[in-house]
Amino acid sequence: MFDIKWITIPLPALTLCNMNQAMYSKVANYTRGSKEYATLQYLCYSEIIHNREMEKSPEFQNNDIKPADFIVKHSQPCSRMIVACQLSSVDMDCSELFREVLTEEGLCCSFNGLHPKFLYKGNYYTLSKLVQSPDMVPIDWNPEKGYPANLPPKYYPRPAYGTGIAMGLSLILNAEVDEYYCSSSSSAGFKINLASPVVRSLMKEDGIIVPLGAETSFRIDAQITESSPAIRSINRRRRQCVFLDEEPLVFYRYYTKTHCENECLSIYFIDKCGCIPFYLPIISPNATICNMSRHFCIEHAKLAHNPFGRCMSRCQTSCFELRFLPHTFSSPLAVHNYTVKSNLLTAWPKEEVQRNIAVVHFYFRESVIHSELKNVYIGFTEFLSNSGGILGLFMGFSFISVAEIVYFLLLRPISKFLLPKRYRKSPLLIQVRPAPKKYKHWLPDEICRVGTKSYYAKREGGRKESNRYPLKKNSVL
Repeated sequence: MFDIKWITIPLPALTLCNMNQAMYSKVANYTRGSKEYATLQYLCYSEIIHNREMEKSPEFQNNDIKPADFIVKHSQPCSRMIVACQLSSVDMDCSELFREVLTEEGLCCSFNGLHPKFLYKGNYYTLSKLVQSPDMVPIDWNPEKGYPANLPPKYYPRPAYGTGIAMGLSLILNAEVDEYYCSSSSSAGFKINLASPVVRSLMKEDGIIVPLGAETSFRIDAQITESSPAIRSINRRRRQCVFLDEEPLVFYRYYTKTHCENECLSIYFIDKCGCIPFYLPIISPNATICNMSRHFCIEHAKLAHNPFGRCMSRCQTSCFELRFLPHTFSSPLAVHNYTVKSNLLTAWPKEEVQRNIAVVHFYFRESVIHSELKNVYIGFTEFLSNSGGILGLFMGFSFISVAEIVYFLLLRPISKFLLPKRYRKSPLLIQVRPAPKKYKHWLPDEICRVGTKSYYAKREGGRKESNRYPLKKNSVL
């Protein structure tokens, strides 16, 4: 855990979705038996996929409507969903913060995500562009490298500015319940997902429901996972993570577990149904988006036993990840006769606020990041120090002992048994004569000196002189 340097991490990428699947005023005139009505039934009723008669009916068999086009045309746009925005207590134009995106939950609004040119490879399709000021510059960011060294004055993904509601993002959302035709769940309201700016997750699995008529706070803790370069040499199955540049993907520029799984789903549906659902990545230039006639095949393929296991097994977590852990709590909006701070809320009747409005706050709880570092458990240096310490503790072992072992086990046997005799040095025990009394500092008589015959002969003037003190038999060095 360490203190946040606010410029180093971005605000969470938010995805907001109204659970209304189609606005009533736009679909009320569709008649039973039409392709549009059949598409509407598919979006609204999950039980329809088990109705074999409906699957074989002409309005489905010959239905060439693309669900993505139908959803965009009949869903609530972001301009009507998001009523007011505040970023760091400053009123903002919501069209400068949010862009429209398609998910399996329908048409949604995205904030602080990575620009598509940095997120995807090749061609990509966007529903709407940010209405941003000319000095707002999109930049590349990823969890491994962070923000670039040289940053413009204004850019996105926007960085975190501080802690508390005053330094976070506040929104007023309008669900327009009177326009509900059907909901993606059993209630009315919104689904919200928080993720890293480089991640495009699936809303149906990760979305958090926000109720209407309530003020909901998302108190966020940031958690980052980092990895040491030393673990690159370890097999991926053992280290259980993948570096961003280690597993190139087809559609996404950056590897994440979610992106890898999304591409696996696309491969699976191409194999089973010959097309890709609109909310999954297009992994082949020849791949087609499924129309309504193929969506029954998609739903049946989802129900197969362990359909994605072989491909999913290679989708491991990323070695560098930024996660946001929200803690949510809500309280009812004002319905009694007392004053509230927001002028926008007081402009609506209290019954209208209770039925349609949700106030949402996103902010960091504290100025620290919960960090996790993946590193080798025992490296070479640790192994060497641990081995030396253990051997030294139990055996009195040291590096000098290594030299002694090498000498006595290798060098001495070679010199004694393998080298020719003429290269061996013959030891000679030299006795020191008694010292004359006039030399007070002479060595004691019992001191002996070890030499060789050749050495002594040189010192004493020849081989004959050296025999004066012959080596005693069985003398020991």
